[in-house]
Amino acid sequence: MDWAESLFIGNAKNYARVLESQWKNGEENAKLLDSLFKEKRVRKCRVLDVPCGIGRVSVPLARLGYQVAGVDLSPFFVRVARKKASKFGVKRRTSFIVGRMSEVGALFPEASFDVAINIFTSIGYGSEQEDLAFFRGLRRVVRKGGLFVIGRLASRDYISSHFVQNMYDETDQLVVLQRSELDVLHSREKSTWRFYRKAGRTLKPAGENQIDLRLYSPHELASLLGEAGWEVTSVYDSLAYRRPYSPNNPGITIVAEAR
Repeated sequence: MDWAESLFIGNAKNYARVLESQWKNGEENAKLLDSLFKEKRVRKCRVLDVPCGIGRVSVPLARLGYQVAGVDLSPFFVRVARKKASKFGVKRRTSFIVGRMSEVGALFPEASFDVAINIFTSIGYGSEQEDLAFFRGLRRVVRKGGLFVIGRLASRDYISSHFVQNMYDETDQLVVLQRSELDVLHSREKSTWRFYRKAGRTLKPAGENQIDLRLYSPHELASLLGEAGWEVTSVYDSLAYRRPYSPNNPGITIVAEAR
């Protein structure tokens, strides 16, 4: 198992708790995407969400009227996403399947979708060749003139100049400690995540995972996307504000069009 399989399959239940804590944020992202699609004159379209996690963006988009398919590496996440779709009454407008990002082009017929979305950092989990395969696969299954929206991708420019070695995240059930090292030569951030479950006033160890993330600058992403048949039309600071990107923005948001 590579590190992504170890985290998202082997330690899926713990990470699902992290994703659950971001559900409200997913609902907000769905509203922001809806606004962006309307601005681009893409309405109530067919959307592909990769990776979809527990459906925190897919399900709210379906509630807004979109037909959404989600793909994720984790069978556990996919099961949770299906349950969420049933809970929120959008089972008929959603479908969730297990699959790898780099193999998405083989999972659906050509030109099946009007839009593909990738929200929250997942590009860079493997090699540049795997990311290129992902972009090419998306291009195959998104119609000509369709959109690809990358939201809140970690920015190499920002992390290089604002690097923090030790961080933590806390939900109502978990504390996650993160210790990172920055490999500037290969543009990779290598981290150890330690999960602790809350038990009253104590914390109980609940697993440890290694993370190895390829960090990108906007021009590198534009080059890979162009090679895969996409044309970058906008680079923003975020979905919320859609201001021009700068190196002082912690995330990168990109809109590309299928050529």
